[in-house]
Amino acid sequence: MRGSQFLRYAAVGLVALIGASACAQSAQDGSQAPASVTSEPTAKAIRAADRKLRKAVLRSLTRTKGLNADRIVVVAKGGLIWLEGYVNDTGQIQLATSAASGVTGVSTVNNRLIVRAEGL
Repeated sequence: MRGSQFLRYAAVGLVALIGASACAQSAQDGSQAPASVTSEPTAKAIRAADRKLRKAVLRSLTRTKGLNADRIVVVAKGGLIWLEGYVNDTGQIQLATSAASGVTGVSTVNNRLIVRAEGL
């Protein structure tokens, strides 16, 4: 009895190994990729893309003539940009909005800038 039970377990194990091997080979061929490989990007990749977009917007703000971007904070999340902080006059608010909107990958700019003279 024990010998036949052992043979059954060995047969089941062998079938499982053959099935796993066949699945791995089809994934290597590229014909069928597991669903987890082709699904949405990971949280880490999303955060990296947001950091890259934030840096690009900051670069654009600092290179815009007539705009003092020293007191502007940029927050990026999935193509949405929030500008927060202070500028010296109302004209700089529009400059900051247009500079941020011109960056590739920006879909919307939410401007929360406040006019405040330097030193205050």
